[in-house]
Amino acid sequence: MFTHPTLHRQCVVSYSSIEDTLSRFTQHCSGLEHCLLVSHSLLPIDDFTPLSSFKQVNFNGLQRYLGNSYEAIFLDLSDGLHLAALSILAGTLRGGGLLVLHLGRQWRTREDLELARYLPWPLESHQVKSTYKHIFEQAIHSPKSPFKESWPDNITPYVPALNELTEQQQTLIDRILSKPASAHILLAARGRGKSFALAELIYQAEQQGQTCVCSASSPHNLSVLTQRYNELSETPLPFLAPDALLDNELTYDVLVIDEAASIPLPMLSRMLRKARCVVFSSTDYGYEGSGRGFGIRFRKQLKQAKQTCYEHNLSQPLRWGENDPLEHWLDQLLFQEYQPNLNLEHLPTVVTGAQWLQQPHLLDQAFSLLVSAHYQTSPENKRWLVDDPSVLTFLIYQQRQLVGVAIVSEEGSLPDDLAHQVMEGRRRPRGHLLPQSLLAHEGIAEAGQYRYWRISRIAIAPAFQRQGLGCQLIESIYQAALSQEIDFLCTSFAATPEVVSFWQRNDFKVVRLGSAKDQASGTYSLMMLRPLSKIAQPPHHLWCQQFSQCWLNSLPLGLQDLTPILISTIAASCIMGEKPHIPLLTDKEVSDLTYFSEHHRPYDSVRSQLLRLTLNLLEQKKLHPNNPKHLLLLGCALNLFTEKDAHDLGFSGKKDLFKSLKATVISFLSA
Repeated sequence: MFTHPTLHRQCVVSYSSIEDTLSRFTQHCSGLEHCLLVSHSLLPIDDFTPLSSFKQVNFNGLQRYLGNSYEAIFLDLSDGLHLAALSILAGTLRGGGLLVLHLGRQWRTREDLELARYLPWPLESHQVKSTYKHIFEQAIHSPKSPFKESWPDNITPYVPALNELTEQQQTLIDRILSKPASAHILLAARGRGKSFALAELIYQAEQQGQTCVCSASSPHNLSVLTQRYNELSETPLPFLAPDALLDNELTYDVLVIDEAASIPLPMLSRMLRKARCVVFSSTDYGYEGSGRGFGIRFRKQLKQAKQTCYEHNLSQPLRWGENDPLEHWLDQLLFQEYQPNLNLEHLPTVVTGAQWLQQPHLLDQAFSLLVSAHYQTSPENKRWLVDDPSVLTFLIYQQRQLVGVAIVSEEGSLPDDLAHQVMEGRRRPRGHLLPQSLLAHEGIAEAGQYRYWRISRIAIAPAFQRQGLGCQLIESIYQAALSQEIDFLCTSFAATPEVVSFWQRNDFKVVRLGSAKDQASGTYSLMMLRPLSKIAQPPHHLWCQQFSQCWLNSLPLGLQDLTPILISTIAASCIMGEKPHIPLLTDKEVSDLTYFSEHHRPYDSVRSQLLRLTLNLLEQKKLHPNNPKHLLLLGCALNLFTEKDAHDLGFSGKKDLFKSLKATVISFLSA
């Protein structure tokens, strides 16, 4: 176990000029081979000959460097605070190495060029004073901060013994190989040797005669794993991209998925069928910010699938020493875990902007709840909560403990000329997600003129879920919106039956369904509205009715591979209008379906009639998501189910499936 203080990383914060800071960095890095310069834009390094050979990258290119390690890093934040850059780079710095954080003169009052990414149109960075920069600087100079304004006497980077497995790593490999027909989740913080251990796992499994393959969303995520495997084996690493893995018909003994949190959950579920032993590995929390949310959601998904799963962790840091001050400081700043028993002194119900300066513990608690509940929450979102003046954070408590949080963004009130350009696809102003989508994708010309409050995220502490607190939060938002003369409450989220039902219970109606799956969640985006003002009532009814009719028409086209349960759940909140949109069945169509149901009319000869019946039932809201027979009818009519799926659906075979389908059809025809 590494405990010597020289294995801790050394951190300097500089308020000097960029030239002076680079000069001192040059002096301290003399003799080092692996140094990195990172900034908003390219640094003026021509005058510093030793630096000209160092790698230099801007913030946009950092993802390529995740698997590397460095002895010294120069991070220039003088033009803007980039939290993701700091988080990524900290994980690449070796123990004993040097991190220089250059802020420059008058940093807090200088314009922050990164701030514009958090601001909605028409705000620009020079118009807004960053509150989060004040919070960040307080953290830099806190008693437990690793950052000093004095430079170290020398740099002695730690070089770990990369050819040896630790006891923890070998124990992990032995436990996985001892359970060959199971699923495993490996979650650990950065720098714990996950990728190194996984390379050894694949190699040792192959030595036992097992067939292995590994996968990741990008080959860049596998740099350490690939390097270690190439040291062990004379053959190339058996790698397949997620799509290629799922498209081929082969199955394996061992499948390793590294950085699994970056792959959509539905794809991960399908990967369970590709090998006897499947290992899902991901960073517990860190630069991508989704580890905890991934772990919670994926465990829940495995439990619902009744899949046995073993969980593993690597706790011993290998790239730096135990109790590293930089790691502790970053955890406190960006990745603090939710504390369920923390009693708070002040209990505001709404917080925004500079008000967070008086609520540092509340900010940590609120953000940690969001990280644990949402798959895509990143470190940058913490700054967004504080610095975007259009964002309101609503909070709910139980016995002085924060148990729920909801994030609301104010959108809309777009000028007519801008709205017209959005409709034409010529402009895409920052923010204003919902009115922009209604303009650009639904062609609703008047959508830009209304005022919206969009509930972008909502999270309830696990111990307090299913107690109505989410609905209480929405009611408090509703009342506050009324007092501010807002026209619509709205939301946009990854559509699942459970979440759709939640918003339906709170009187939201569907107005748009995305046409492409989200890359991270593997689900379609659904937008729902709840009208508030009198002028919002008529357009709300019209927009929802237009969506419902268009959506019913598009279902047979197979443009969206939605599940039957999700389709019937969405249909429950649709507004169809007084007159039937889908023509009623003719006498001939009823006769055809009757001969199919009660006699021996072939299934393929009544597909069109079956589809018409099903769309009629959807329009009349007669298909219920909790009725398996209704879901079978819906799945067959839309060709989501075929006779090949009989066993997967719980039937003994094709004949048994059609028997159930016929009984359902005749029950509706005779109703």
